[in-house]
Amino acid sequence: MRALVAVLVALAAMPTCAGPVESYGEGPQLCPRNVPKTAPVLSEAQAIERARSMLPGGFCGPSVFVSGCDAEPEFALGAWRMYFHQYRNRAGIKDRGGLSHTYIILDTVGNCLANIPGTDPGAPR
Repeated sequence: MRALVAVLVALAAMPTCAGPVESYGEGPQLCPRNVPKTAPVLSEAQAIERARSMLPGGFCGPSVFVSGCDAEPEFALGAWRMYFHQYRNRAGIKDRGGLSHTYIILDTVGNCLANIPGTDPGAPR
């Protein structure tokens, strides 16, 4: 019993290490769930537009650093998974280096299942 107490005291005294904090976009603006399940199934183009409407304001620019953002859709396991990545135009090339990304997952009719912001550039890993 004393050994168990000693181990617990030693563990409690060790510094704790925290990993990255997961955060999700929630609420009617960032993750709406207001489409009836009986609505028609979204096409790829409709899913992209629906997901794009859930991005934070200004995410796709234009701004000093962001020229726009690309959507990479994938339909798998009955859900639309959208990966949006910001880019900067440099001599006609879309440069994603040092910019942010985000994931939005929709059900087949466009209800948000998750809105997962990417790790901001420069954030500790």
